[in-house]
Amino acid sequence: MTAVACHSAQDESAQEIFLFGPFRLDPSQRRIERDGSPLQLSSRAFDILLALVRQAGNVVSKTDLMAKTWPGADVEENSLRVHIAALRKALGDGNGGIRYLSTVSGQGYCFVAAVSRPDQRPSAPASPAYVHNLPAHPRQMVGREQAIQDISEKLRAERFVTVVGPGGIGKTTVVVSAGHALLAEFGGHVHFVGLGEAEDDTLVPAIVASSFGLQARSNDPTYSLATFLRDRRMLLILDCCERVIEAAAALAERLYQTAPDLHILATSRELLRVEGEFTYRLPPLPSPPEKVVLTAANALAFPSVKLFVERATAGGGEFALTDANASDVGNLCRRLDGIPLAIELTAGHASTYGARAMAQLLDQHLNLLWEGRRTALPRHRTLRATIEWSYNLLSDPEREILGRLSVFVGSMTLDAARSIAAATEDDDTILAVIDSLVAKSMLALSTGSQPTRYGLADSTRAYAQEKLAASGDTGAIARRHACYFLGLLEKVGDRSDQDLAAAAEEFGNIRAALTWCFSDQGDRRIGVALAAASIRLFFKLSLLAECELWVTRAIDALDQTNGSIRHELALHTALGAARVLTGQLDELAANHLNRAIELTEEIGDISGQIRLIDQLHLLQLFAGKYDDALRSAQRGEAIALAINDSMAVARMRLLLGISCQYLGKFGASRSYLEAALLQPGLEEEFRGRLTLEYPKRAQISLARVLWLQGYPDQAAQVVRRAISDVIAANHPIMFCRALPWAFGVFFWNGDMEDCEDHVDRFIAEARRYNLAILQMVGEAMKGITLLARNETGTGLAMLRGAIEQLQSKSFGAVVGLRMPLAEALAAAGQSEQALDTIDQAIAEARHRNFMMDMPDMLRARAEVLMQLDDPDLAQAELSLIQALDLARHQGALGYELRAAIALARLWQRGDRRQEAHDMLASVYRRFSEGFHTRNLVTARGLLAELSLPRSCSFAAK
Repeated sequence: MTAVACHSAQDESAQEIFLFGPFRLDPSQRRIERDGSPLQLSSRAFDILLALVRQAGNVVSKTDLMAKTWPGADVEENSLRVHIAALRKALGDGNGGIRYLSTVSGQGYCFVAAVSRPDQRPSAPASPAYVHNLPAHPRQMVGREQAIQDISEKLRAERFVTVVGPGGIGKTTVVVSAGHALLAEFGGHVHFVGLGEAEDDTLVPAIVASSFGLQARSNDPTYSLATFLRDRRMLLILDCCERVIEAAAALAERLYQTAPDLHILATSRELLRVEGEFTYRLPPLPSPPEKVVLTAANALAFPSVKLFVERATAGGGEFALTDANASDVGNLCRRLDGIPLAIELTAGHASTYGARAMAQLLDQHLNLLWEGRRTALPRHRTLRATIEWSYNLLSDPEREILGRLSVFVGSMTLDAARSIAAATEDDDTILAVIDSLVAKSMLALSTGSQPTRYGLADSTRAYAQEKLAASGDTGAIARRHACYFLGLLEKVGDRSDQDLAAAAEEFGNIRAALTWCFSDQGDRRIGVALAAASIRLFFKLSLLAECELWVTRAIDALDQTNGSIRHELALHTALGAARVLTGQLDELAANHLNRAIELTEEIGDISGQIRLIDQLHLLQLFAGKYDDALRSAQRGEAIALAINDSMAVARMRLLLGISCQYLGKFGASRSYLEAALLQPGLEEEFRGRLTLEYPKRAQISLARVLWLQGYPDQAAQVVRRAISDVIAANHPIMFCRALPWAFGVFFWNGDMEDCEDHVDRFIAEARRYNLAILQMVGEAMKGITLLARNETGTGLAMLRGAIEQLQSKSFGAVVGLRMPLAEALAAAGQSEQALDTIDQAIAEARHRNFMMDMPDMLRARAEVLMQLDDPDLAQAELSLIQALDLARHQGALGYELRAAIALARLWQRGDRRQEAHDMLASVYRRFSEGFHTRNLVTARGLLAELSLPRSCSFAAK
């Protein structure tokens, strides 16, 4: 028997094939094909893909993936990220909008494409017509195939299985389907007894006996029933036992003990707790994770969405799943907790309301009265009836505590539940009631998380909130809830990111507490403190627009609440920083930061003052006030030196190095940056605090200087390592802050593949987190990369649009983007407009003292002058000589080479070939590395051409 089972399992494994998009994945052959052609994946990448595909639609934790891929080995998370990146590239993830892998922040990865399996098994012979009393086989059942298989296997092994779950989860549907699947195995002897309408415990044995046609010969037919079943091999299904739980449990136990060939399959909202019982807790249908980008195609990979669409279109409904409404449908299914009944009832109204309106309605209040099929049992005709059925089975203490727990949004820890649920009850009573609510499927228990978390389905929560409101205790419970989470955040304070990650699990509750605090019935004093304590969490989660909302409300309430100076300091700091990062480069942002600096001076918080100068410096850079930024950095350095704080001095020298870059003082910039990097722990000192800092800022800034000074290989090495570390930090805002500064090095070296991979991710993250300025910068970078690929039409439109938007936001550094725009206009034959653009850029750069790109701007102006219908070669030569002189004065060898290449071509055009060769060669010889990079390759080719005899030169052309 064991050998047969083993052979069967091997056959089944060998037939396990997955199909998605153009791909065919065969685990037994460890082979993946795209449109029939083999795709090369590393062994690790294949294992990761297989693990994700096998759980398509579900989030697989990073820990689980690493355990499957590197069993028994201690590996860093960065190794997993490397293989995920390789997988994305191999699959073409994101190309043409097609997505396969989604990163779920703080949790893991999810395979989001639709996955199917070919039917490889020979069709089974038709089953004989068995006589049984099973309800009709459900015609359309979605997402329960694995559950039916698991229940059947457990039933074979253990004889007695109780399927447990909340109302509407689909227990009856699953056990009826399992009964049909097992008909042949039991020779047709499968018997169904529904106990949902039983009102009296004492009648349960009689109901079961009469369903077999046994005549009642006593008040308790249990004995005759046991005698009848003793020698029969049969599957007995006892459905809906919770209403008569004591009697159903006693009867099931007696039959299990006396009938050795009897298999019992029960359903209940709580365990029977008797001998022989094994539990199968029926899970909700998988729903799309919150941050997955959904299309109509990949949404259908999630059973909850598939069920929604089937029910919405049943009976000729006009609803259609589209790319436009897929996210709304996914949100609805997630909000309905994947409960099939709730999804069916809601989907029935999709044609009338539309998915978007229904999602908004769900945000306001869950409609518990929507009606379903007229043929359904009364308890399943509305959501309210389903929940009320279970609620009426609770004791008074259970109802009271369920009402208090309805204040939670999402899930809760046991500690949180005990704190909010406790009133006059002792702790042991609270724990007993919580355990009982879990047992009765009114509270869900998540054992996979640490610590263990509990949660209410949204429908149950809405019903329990009605009951809480009717009791008049809503305000008191909401205040207790807000105070609990205020205390939790204050304990976290400035501690590690790990502590903050634990607090992030409570974000839904913190948001709900803030909403109550600033409502008409709320407590603004608690709200001010909670908003201040939440700031670090908002920045951790990159929710800057929402941070601005709550912080603004808290600042407005300061006068009413006599808030502390430390709260005021935190709030002004956060509001200034949030406005900077969301692209509001106005006086209001500066006013908030300056007010925060004043407060640090009042309380003598020097380290806080240093951090705020850092943030003000960034605002000044964004606004194009480069001389002001330098003065701010100098002010910060003076403060740091006065208090002899070496870390603060290092941070201010980093700012000085960045300021000097914008001002074209590259030698000074490098000196400041290298001095800053000598300070150990430069990036660690403020890690976890509210800051606009990002990892590796000093290194990325240094990489730019290295390239400009003529060290392209060193620059590339530094910037690649730095961006890899930033990505590993898994913080979207930090990534979006870092990439624009690193982009130049990738682009100058001609690393277009690196450019495009990073820029696409950048735009998506900036859009997701409402980082307006940075999103526009990302679109400008995308336009530049498209232009480099000679996609002139699309690239030019994207770059021009981004520049116009940035100009409207008073973004000072937009001046540097006008240079590639001018070059693109000239290449598109719009030379006059190109000349106006570059002249405007040069004038504005001189006005702002933006000298960082001035040599290259002068070089670009010369290139445009040479492409005019009536080329002005004299002015072009003058601009190039100015560019060479300025680049040499700045120590910008990288820009000097670009200008020298352009001047050599101009002189070649004027038959000054030897002069051109000697001038270009003198610049080229000063390089010691980077000879494979774009500019040096171009220079070497031009030098070779200029060295040829004139006749050969013409032939070459």
